[in-house]
Amino acid sequence: MQTYGVEAVKNRLLFDNPWWALDEQAPQKFKQPPKRIFFNDFAYKIENGDSGRAVALVGPRRTGKTVMVRQMVARLIEGGEPPRHVLLASLGVPTYWSAGLHQIIELFVQRNARTSQGKTLYAFLDELQYMPDWESELIKAAKDFPQVRLIGVLSAGTPLAEEIEENDPGYDVAVLPSISFAEFLRFRGREKELFGGDPANHKLAFNQANLPQLNKEFNYYINYGGFPESVLAKVQGAPSPLFVRDTLIERLLHKDVASFFGINDLKGLSHLFTLLAYNTGREVSIEELARETKIAKNTLRKYLDYLESAWLIRRLHRVDKNAKRFQRAVAFKVFITSPCWYAALFGPVMPDDEVYERLVETAVYCQWLGVSHRISALTYASWRGGKVDLVGYSDLAQQKTRAPEPNLIIEMDWKQKLSGFGEGPQTVTEFVRMNCNGEENTLLLTQNLIRTGYHRHVRIQSVPASLYAYGLVNEMS
Repeated sequence: MQTYGVEAVKNRLLFDNPWWALDEQAPQKFKQPPKRIFFNDFAYKIENGDSGRAVALVGPRRTGKTVMVRQMVARLIEGGEPPRHVLLASLGVPTYWSAGLHQIIELFVQRNARTSQGKTLYAFLDELQYMPDWESELIKAAKDFPQVRLIGVLSAGTPLAEEIEENDPGYDVAVLPSISFAEFLRFRGREKELFGGDPANHKLAFNQANLPQLNKEFNYYINYGGFPESVLAKVQGAPSPLFVRDTLIERLLHKDVASFFGINDLKGLSHLFTLLAYNTGREVSIEELARETKIAKNTLRKYLDYLESAWLIRRLHRVDKNAKRFQRAVAFKVFITSPCWYAALFGPVMPDDEVYERLVETAVYCQWLGVSHRISALTYASWRGGKVDLVGYSDLAQQKTRAPEPNLIIEMDWKQKLSGFGEGPQTVTEFVRMNCNGEENTLLLTQNLIRTGYHRHVRIQSVPASLYAYGLVNEMS
């Protein structure tokens, strides 16, 4: 029996990089699909990063990471980089596993030894999570080959926003989350029609008469709109539900990757994820989850860590009525990383369904997933007799101080009971009066009510959730 070696790896690299055969003298033009709003941040980190420091592009599967990488390859070659100086390798292919990351880069450098003196080479490593100890290997390879800009692309095993904010992982991180509501409208050609003005430069001219149509699009987004395949295929009417119904769960749970990370009870993992998705936007505890899933607590914590590192869920820290984090976290709030996960598992929902308000909150939360400094500083408040849905701080360090001062308070009011002329948002008002300094942004997210007023001297804005979710594009681009 013969075993494959270096020559097989070289042949696979040729297969993965057809542009190496292009004529370098002729101007190159690649077909460009629509770019995500996160592309410019990704490109900036590659083109302006420090020598010897890699970039990691992270996010769930099916969000377009590989497409974004190919767009970056096209940008480099169209900008004048020799095609031979740009490598793309999909490390999910077993051919590469025996070679390892270091040897792949070494072969790439050797191939360009005569033409790359004083020039930068670019190596895009897709599905990097399949490489054992990928993090240390990526950092080491970046230092050993400082002339190569290394870009790893991962769907699992990635550091969380809070970890990135607290400790430098040794490489730059770019995030590609599920599609934002603004991108959803843009890809469907609805943004200009609904907003007018110049949406590309965030100069809006929103007509309140368009709010019913905006809410209709928001419902499409919540049920079907988290991933490019469910949006780009159809721009008229509702997006195609086929991808969400028939493909999403199978592809995004990527059970092969779970096995790679030492999780063998895939049925238990799927059951846990389904339970979490059903409770998105709710506070849950380890005790409750262990009781419902019959999974041991230590194993359960491992599964939760995996689901979060694979960008399938996010856990929010809990703060008390004084806006301080609990020293011992026995409960947390859980969100799925795209609201359309819910429709994929349980069927689509309508605005009058009981669960809809929690899916609206999930959709709003998901708009921040690509902004690590914001997502790491978001919490929720819960104490005996009260709660506040989302509590934000200026940054993670501020959140962890002994006397934190929140700068963002959000309470869901989809049924518009708090925004009416009754008793008003008593709990929210009391929380703000106790913990904020008067410069906070206090919001009630409604279905269709727009109003600014004062309750017990606290300025409170009632804003349609769909309009607010759309406007968060300003924090991402």
